[in-house]
Amino acid sequence: MGPRVIVCLLVACASTSVRADELSRTDKLRVLYSNQFAFDRRGVPLITIGIAEGHREVVIESAKALRVLPDGEDGSEVRGGRRWKIKLVRSTAAKVAYYAVLARAPAAAMRSLRPLIATWKRRGARPRLIETGTLFGVKGRVFDNRAYVLADGPYTHDAQARAAAERYVKRFGLRKVAVLPQLEKRPSGRLAAKDLDGSASVAVRDAIWFAPAQRGERLSVRIGGHRVARPYWGQIYITVDRHGRLAVVNAVPADKLLTGLVPAEIFATAPRAALRAQSVAARGDLLSKIGTRHFADPYLICAKQHCQVYRGAGHEHPSTSDAVHATKGLVLVNKHGALVKTVYSAVCGGFSENNDAVWPVKPDANLRGHIDGDDPSLAPFRAGITEHNIERWLLGRPRTWESMSTYNRDKFRWTKLIPARQLNRLVRKLGVGPVREIKVLARGVSGRATRISVEGALGSKAVRGELRIRRLLGGLRSSMFIVRKRGSTFVFHGGGWGHGVGLCQTGATGMAQHGKRYREILRHYYPGSSLQPLY
Repeated sequence: MGPRVIVCLLVACASTSVRADELSRTDKLRVLYSNQFAFDRRGVPLITIGIAEGHREVVIESAKALRVLPDGEDGSEVRGGRRWKIKLVRSTAAKVAYYAVLARAPAAAMRSLRPLIATWKRRGARPRLIETGTLFGVKGRVFDNRAYVLADGPYTHDAQARAAAERYVKRFGLRKVAVLPQLEKRPSGRLAAKDLDGSASVAVRDAIWFAPAQRGERLSVRIGGHRVARPYWGQIYITVDRHGRLAVVNAVPADKLLTGLVPAEIFATAPRAALRAQSVAARGDLLSKIGTRHFADPYLICAKQHCQVYRGAGHEHPSTSDAVHATKGLVLVNKHGALVKTVYSAVCGGFSENNDAVWPVKPDANLRGHIDGDDPSLAPFRAGITEHNIERWLLGRPRTWESMSTYNRDKFRWTKLIPARQLNRLVRKLGVGPVREIKVLARGVSGRATRISVEGALGSKAVRGELRIRRLLGGLRSSMFIVRKRGSTFVFHGGGWGHGVGLCQTGATGMAQHGKRYREILRHYYPGSSLQPLY
């Protein structure tokens, strides 16, 4: 590591302007748009998270004087006051191409997509194979989480690609409308950073970094005149988003990020084994998303539910932080050495679900739905929840790990009453008129409805998709339900809260409360996987 150049000390200069050279600008932008993550000095992956976009002005604050890095870490450095304002002087938006997704396959099954190219050409599409995900090596081991997408395009606008995907869904039975953006030309802009506590200023092209003066301190971000600044660990960099406005990105070590994420996902008072299982699952879920989204953005993941909800520093809890540190670097891998997509849900209702029943993806051997318990009384349900046994399943309280947990007891089984007038409003867009009946046409192995028919006075309409069904019916906790009409009211008897794939958080607490260790919990919810150190 070369010496840093201190361009301006805290009280030394009356007025200073620093410009980043073109070579360093090219290098740092390549890093921002790469689908690979870097590592900090302790060997922990650095995750870049987009925390704000679409702004013209941002203020970065710190309790002490902060470091301004025009070229990123190990480049030139400016020492100024505690508050810096960054403005966008001028900019050019990115050039992005959009593709309608036709099919997906993991890297090992890429050959399965090649025969489809000719098929989609005959159908009038312009098929192209696009690689997603990432390949990285750590400690002599290679983790391959790449996948391939067969897509139609390019299209100039997102709406055009989405319209094409919708046509393919209707004409050829695709399961989901999906659009994949690809960056063709990066955005560019001129940024002006001003020390609000002094007279120093910095002018840069495209990106500028900010870091605390000492390790362990936090930076705060104030956007749009907000009175309250939100704190973050790690570094903050400001760059230009795809629309030509400012993007604010937090670069933070993965485990520091997880100490804030895990307590938002599970009760911090849960048993230690459950917290450790959740920490491993959250780490794998986070890292397996690298390179799979935000293809045209200068960060790896976002701070929204689309990726994982992230609110910055200050949300840690001692018990969950201990669980993150105790499982440092541990992830689950499949038999091919790839990271398992360790998704999870709050309450699986006593039976977890197959991943391909919830999302339009290939079946994953590590995400197979199964009964959540080993009590002998569960024998009639082990083969799956079907139309023949679901009423007995939902109207009873089977002895699963969930039902024996002291957490979320009201979510294991629930009842929701929807008056006919309210239901008619909820399904109005279907155009079937006043609802007469709701029929479940298909269920996953857990009994979750994956396709229903809404039958009304003007006709019927099929609705496909676990999440779409839940949202259509007023935000049901789960699509594991039966529905009966009682007078002018539709009565839903249901079980669970969430999609039910992967680790069941309430079931994990039940297992831990009954003496199971976190490794046993992980084996139960992700069968066929093995625990390995990534860093």
